[in-house]
Amino acid sequence: MPTKKGNKRKMIYFSPEEWKVVCKKADKVGKRTGTFIREIAVQGDVKVFDLELFNHLIVSFNRIGNEVDQIAKVANSTQSVYAKDIEDLKKSFKYFEDVMENYLLPLKMNIIL
Repeated sequence: MPTKKGNKRKMIYFSPEEWKVVCKKADKVGKRTGTFIREIAVQGDVKVFDLELFNHLIVSFNRIGNEVDQIAKVANSTQSVYAKDIEDLKKSFKYFEDVMENYLLPLKMNIIL
């Protein structure tokens, strides 16, 4: 295929499995494979998520879950709940809320152009 002046040509290689995926996706949107690849490369976005931030959430969930279990065990064995335990649980929920605000809400997609 002749190229227009100033256009660049690149040769890329796909494994047979990768090529099947490309062909399937191109067919799905009704495009030729070359057109599909070019449009995705130019107009498509690659979204990258920093999942390391979720480690803080997991730690917070585990901490609160452990405290709830401990309070439930005491309540079941003594048939009463101590006000201090409830206050500690409220603090844990507040901590969890802070973690959500500081780590989950700011989690944004970093788009590679």
